[in-house]
Amino acid sequence: MNFKYLSRFACLSALSLMTFSCSEDDSPSSEPSNSSDYRPYHLVIGSSPTGESETYIQGTTVEELNDPNKTYTFNGYGREVPSTRTARLYTSNDGETVYNLNYGGGDIAKYDYISGQNYDLLLTTDIQAVMGTLYPRWTKIDDNYAMLHNVTTEHIYEDPDDENSPYLRTDATVTLARVDLNTLTVLENRSFQFPYDEDNSEEGIHTFRIDAPVIANGKLYYGVAKRFYDALTGENGTMVYDNIETLVVDYPSLENETTIVSTVAQGSTNGYRTPVAHIDENGDTYQMVTNGSATIMKISNGVYDTSYNKFDIGSLLGYNAEANTGWFYVGNGIGYVPVLNTDLGDNSSSNWKVIRVDVYNKTAVEMNIPIDLWLRQYQWASVIDGKLYMALASLGGVGNVYIFDPSSTSADGYTTGAVLQTGTTDASYIGLF
Repeated sequence: MNFKYLSRFACLSALSLMTFSCSEDDSPSSEPSNSSDYRPYHLVIGSSPTGESETYIQGTTVEELNDPNKTYTFNGYGREVPSTRTARLYTSNDGETVYNLNYGGGDIAKYDYISGQNYDLLLTTDIQAVMGTLYPRWTKIDDNYAMLHNVTTEHIYEDPDDENSPYLRTDATVTLARVDLNTLTVLENRSFQFPYDEDNSEEGIHTFRIDAPVIANGKLYYGVAKRFYDALTGENGTMVYDNIETLVVDYPSLENETTIVSTVAQGSTNGYRTPVAHIDENGDTYQMVTNGSATIMKISNGVYDTSYNKFDIGSLLGYNAEANTGWFYVGNGIGYVPVLNTDLGDNSSSNWKVIRVDVYNKTAVEMNIPIDLWLRQYQWASVIDGKLYMALASLGGVGNVYIFDPSSTSADGYTTGAVLQTGTTDASYIGLF
């Protein structure tokens, strides 16, 4: 891929234009579309395991995605998505409007999709003043609203002016803001101290990140990541989890903050750029534990469901499997999880797999995908006519649009559509929106 060419090409416009597309309503889940009637879909490329990268997009149709004779390339084609780091994208349910969080740039933008690589900028809004940072995260809640979120931390000492005085705790301040996607205006916004356990806090354990909320029964459920601060060294040490935790606030008021906790599983629940929690057809929430062994938990009626216990995916696969990004839900209990085989390498390695899971029957099948995958920054997959479409290619290599059939329990339960080219040694597709 000729990134230099694309950068120069994009600069010819007053503002570069962008694309993404997802099917979702009340949660950041890949929700099924009812038909394959015209709706634009968007391929996104650009991630690198070796550092920051530019991000590019182009639009297409479901007919072309299914065509094995079609080849997609970003060599001299595609529009750059403005972002200091890898872009955070969402679209309207019909795929005609694209939203981008300029992660590191402190603004959000709204675009109208025209065709191919052509997008028109409609609105931009600076969010740095509201969020207090250039690096908030966000999640589209439904076709009208999105949530911005951030956590800041402060180490508290007995003498506020002397870090050599006794360490007391680490405070975590949560900032939330609801965005009207029609006007890109910030509506409710609120900051509060994260509810913490006093014993954990005195030990230096604190929340440092929240992400990937879903709405259930008038409340937002946020995944939580914790960190350990070593007051003796003044550095963050290795965090050893003994539970999982979820932040809960009223929606849309963003008030009455509380948490729910379970000791059945251990790890974080915030994910990494990928949806983490999905609400099924019965109204229950299935949440991925994204640190440690790949595990799914169930939240029912506002609490962790003790009767469900946990769905330990890693124990079924025969190797140490970590699902540290999130997962995609198709429907009727079936979803697909990117997992890392940590026996073979860390996050930067191409040792990722795609696992079909049945959360009702607690079964897991590794899909037989014959290419090396790096999925650390993979963001989105689209449900089209009841099947899951993923853009999968090896780093710097080729791949295909993979179309997973949830009705099949076979490791070969998929077909392949269009060919995907990357063009550079460290480029990777990060989603089909």
